[in-house]
Amino acid sequence: MAYSVKKHIQQLIYLLKIHSFTDVVVCPGSRNMPIVESMCCGDFNVHRALDERSAGFMTLGLAQTGRKVAVCVTSGSAVANLLPALVEAQYQGIGMAVVTADRPKEMIGQMMGQTMWQTSALASAVKYSVDVEDDETADGMWFANREINAALEIAYAGQHGPVQINMQIKEPFFECTVEALPEFRKISLIGDASLFGDTLKPLWEKSRRPLVMVGQNDGINPSYIDAFIRLGAPFYTEVLSNMEYFASHVETHGRACQTNNNRIPDDKIEKYNPDFVIYIGGHIVSKVAKAAITKIKPQTVVRVSKSMEFADTFKCMTHLYVDNCRDVACYVSDNGWTNRRDVACNVSDSVFTQMDSTKYPAVYSEFLSHIAPSSQIFLANSTTVRAIDYAYWNMPEAQAKRPRFFCNRGVNGIEGSMSAAIGYAGGVGNSPVYLVIGDLSFFYDVSSLWSVADTNLRILLVNDGKGSIFTKLAMKQTEAVKNYVAESHDFKAEGICESYRIGYKRVEDGDIPSTIWEWYFSETPGARLLEVTM
Repeated sequence: MAYSVKKHIQQLIYLLKIHSFTDVVVCPGSRNMPIVESMCCGDFNVHRALDERSAGFMTLGLAQTGRKVAVCVTSGSAVANLLPALVEAQYQGIGMAVVTADRPKEMIGQMMGQTMWQTSALASAVKYSVDVEDDETADGMWFANREINAALEIAYAGQHGPVQINMQIKEPFFECTVEALPEFRKISLIGDASLFGDTLKPLWEKSRRPLVMVGQNDGINPSYIDAFIRLGAPFYTEVLSNMEYFASHVETHGRACQTNNNRIPDDKIEKYNPDFVIYIGGHIVSKVAKAAITKIKPQTVVRVSKSMEFADTFKCMTHLYVDNCRDVACYVSDNGWTNRRDVACNVSDSVFTQMDSTKYPAVYSEFLSHIAPSSQIFLANSTTVRAIDYAYWNMPEAQAKRPRFFCNRGVNGIEGSMSAAIGYAGGVGNSPVYLVIGDLSFFYDVSSLWSVADTNLRILLVNDGKGSIFTKLAMKQTEAVKNYVAESHDFKAEGICESYRIGYKRVEDGDIPSTIWEWYFSETPGARLLEVTM
């Protein structure tokens, strides 16, 4: 016997073994033959069952002995026969892996034998299900690895329960000639503060170039930030991480302002070449930062998350740490983690670089130079958030004001940027709320201005007559791109502001007199909009 030549099946068998599965229950079938053959030479205790309903309950009984068990069945109605056992496992809280062989998805609904939508068939009875395609490209193998790892960890995280790994298998599939399995990446789930120390401390001690990356602050436990500030770790942060804002509002986070001196800009990450990355918070905006880590593939990449979503942003995650709101800072300090301030000193040069006035218009830096301390600023997506981030990290005086930034970075769409700012402004009373927005985002969401007149929203509309992000992308600037992708236009906001009773001024070519800024930032009640055309 030997292993299947199909690499996604090799991954499945390897990961079952490395995640400590000891037993498998197998049923007869054609489509699952390469999986069964590979299981039989994979050092598992193999148990036979004639029909799938019995196999499901055999797996349930084996799992009740404390073993990690998988059951493997062929495609079609065989899968549906597992449902009674899975419902029982679900309500008893018993973990197990359900491996279902399947035809390629393009064959389903085409009058082919033994085909049905297999993941939806078990959806009500499993904690998690994944459809793994028979795709041996680099992205296909990465996806299979991430999702099989996720399923095997989720089965035994929190309330235990069954998970489904649906393996699409293309013909020909009977060839099993691989004598030894290659190694594949394991992703480990870490769930409490003691494991944070026991698992990660040795990896931290071995590292030479650690890096803490902080994405959008979506309720980050400040204890994590505080822990790595105490340890002198270098940071990569963006304006949406709001590090400086929370430094002045949360006592345990009081040293966060020190990260300025230890910050590595996105264009220096590849040169720094981190070998240990902690990724905390939500989305990271910079494509340069994400591409650098994806290329480097550090030895250890830990995602700190509020959920068990296996968000493998850099395609090289090794650990997922689920936030339990404990005081990790004290735990790390009290358990002798090595301080990395010597590393930070070596990488803290050129934190503030000379601003390139050709990269983004000066209006963004002018805006930041005029804001009051602790201002609340909403950013539209695309060019706006990138321009403000670039200006902010080149302006120590803006960072010292510790503004708080918001942006719809969950899915990163342009719709609703203005609506979200208006909603926030309506909930904070008389405090000014600022919105920096581009022209496409503004005109897309213009109906939201219906209820803005009585708020203290200040809108800075940067109108360059197109979706400027599309002029920066590596696409040919054809007439079609100009007119139908970038949506070039000559619209202005003056009539709109008149209709919605919003104070309005416009400045041409980005030259903004001080009197206009005084009007814009005035504390006089009522919404107002400053349109800067380019």
